[in-house]
Amino acid sequence: MDVMTVIHEAVKKYDKNLVLKDKQRDALTYVVKSKCDLVVSLPVGYGKSVIFHLLPLIFEETRENPVVLVISPLNIIQKDQLSVLKEHGISSCRLDIVANVVHGLEDDKETEYMCKSDENFEDVKHGKFQIVFCHPEALFNTNKGRELLNGVFNQHLVSVVIDECHIIEKW
Repeated sequence: MDVMTVIHEAVKKYDKNLVLKDKQRDALTYVVKSKCDLVVSLPVGYGKSVIFHLLPLIFEETRENPVVLVISPLNIIQKDQLSVLKEHGISSCRLDIVANVVHGLEDDKETEYMCKSDENFEDVKHGKFQIVFCHPEALFNTNKGRELLNGVFNQHLVSVVIDECHIIEKW
């Protein structure tokens, strides 16, 4: 199938009434054809999220259990996205971050991060969710996050999306 047909089929599965805007279609075409980095900067309300919502549906013909990892620092946006994805039949979950301040000797304070989820981590790791949301800290500062980056999860990964990157203070 050609790229435009694959995109069209994914759109029909997602929402039969959805009409992609030109820049959404351009972004999807670029990702599918080029398989390299892409920065999408569009106005608020344009529909940037639809781009990454469609990616697992586009890649399901060529990859087993395709997963899109969305790194986002905002809980409210993650939770809103989970609701939208559920309405469209796309399996998704979020990995949350829990920070504990550990007091050491001489009043030294160290922050210890733990990754948590309402879902079974093994299911997340093995590609059971088409879209996985997480905080940057959950991914880079926890054992479970590092396990995702270095393990079987990568075999399912088709895209990494950084959402609301202007909010992230430190990388």
